[in-house]
Amino acid sequence: MEDEPFWDIPAQSSESKKGKKSTSSVEGDGSPPWYPSGLTSEPLDPSTLELGLRTPWGRIRGWNYSEAMDKSWWQKSPGSWWGFWPEKVDSVRVVAHAQNKIIVALGEEFVVHIYPLQTGHDVSTLVRYEPWEKILQSKRVLLPMGGLRNDNGDQMCMFPYHEVHSPQEVTQNLQDKDKLSALGDAVGRLHSGLKYEATPNTEWRWNARLKAIEDTLKTSTLWRAPHTKHVQGIPPFNISLDGILWGDEVHLVPQPRPLVDHLLCESERMPGVATLANLEQAIALRGGFSESASRAVLYTGWEIKAPKTWGGHFLSTLKGGVWIWRYEAILLELARARAFKQPKAESMCMDWLNDVSRIQAKLGILRMTNLGAKTSLMFFIMWFISLNFAVGPLSGLSGFPGRLSLTALFLFSAIGLRSYTEQNIPEPY
Repeated sequence: MEDEPFWDIPAQSSESKKGKKSTSSVEGDGSPPWYPSGLTSEPLDPSTLELGLRTPWGRIRGWNYSEAMDKSWWQKSPGSWWGFWPEKVDSVRVVAHAQNKIIVALGEEFVVHIYPLQTGHDVSTLVRYEPWEKILQSKRVLLPMGGLRNDNGDQMCMFPYHEVHSPQEVTQNLQDKDKLSALGDAVGRLHSGLKYEATPNTEWRWNARLKAIEDTLKTSTLWRAPHTKHVQGIPPFNISLDGILWGDEVHLVPQPRPLVDHLLCESERMPGVATLANLEQAIALRGGFSESASRAVLYTGWEIKAPKTWGGHFLSTLKGGVWIWRYEAILLELARARAFKQPKAESMCMDWLNDVSRIQAKLGILRMTNLGAKTSLMFFIMWFISLNFAVGPLSGLSGFPGRLSLTALFLFSAIGLRSYTEQNIPEPY
């Protein structure tokens, strides 16, 4: 394994990326990017993964994938294989060890994603459940043709042959305005299809999920937010930076459920904006975005194709918006940094979390000013009616000049408070 390539984009701040080229060096201790050396002192031994890895966050189940790395294993289909089986495999080449998988090329015909540590059946279910498979056929996604699975989850999935972009290529694309917009477009198209399988708002379960993550990580932060009826859960389609196919059009390759998500909380149907916030934070922590290719470019590209009630003013920060999901994404990135021994990423996540109180305080003030603006507008309407028609419960108060003055006061208060709110509210992205 020492000679096999690792696919990883190390964490880097916006300042540190200037003038530097991204490298694929691993920030951790030399273990492959999918092995949680921060949670276990046991050295990697594929033959013992089936017994499970004990960690402070729970037992991790896996399987002995080593035989599948030899072409002789591919001579006969295993009994639990589903879908298409390749008739002849001339060579098996390891392309890279990535965040949650080993990417293997079978000749020049297929690419196999091997999942040494199993976290559920998210990938195979997208194909094996026919309604989802039909929806996704036209959504610029690359679906698996076959695979291996057991009770613990997917073990591997086989895809049509495709290019695996290097970390350097991906980093460059994440700083390109057109590429970033195309990525948002691809995610929006995906969500526009999955909306037909959406389930109603489960706010209490999402908040319980947040609490479970906070409790395990022992963070000093606490954040909950209300969600409108338009915030709905969708079937899981996990996205990672190594699962994006860049070209004239961006295509997405489905990924397994992240290991830290699997260990820290229950599996839930999450809103589309939560998926986008996870992707945004992953990009931001790894040196993506630039002055021309900002977060707004990603979100705008998504909003154009996503269901109308999932974007636009429904992303308003005053309604919870993106910020609560951005917070959850940072918690999961912090968990990942600890699990995979990435101290720089951990430090960047903690810097973000240390700013949570300030963000919450500002949002609280803005909600109050927004409420004040609405209240002032209501009183303005009441006094205006009283001023012009001398009717209503306030018509007997003061004389005409007094009512005129109060009417003007309420109008200017409403305008002033609303203007302050609009100018100071953080953008949803």
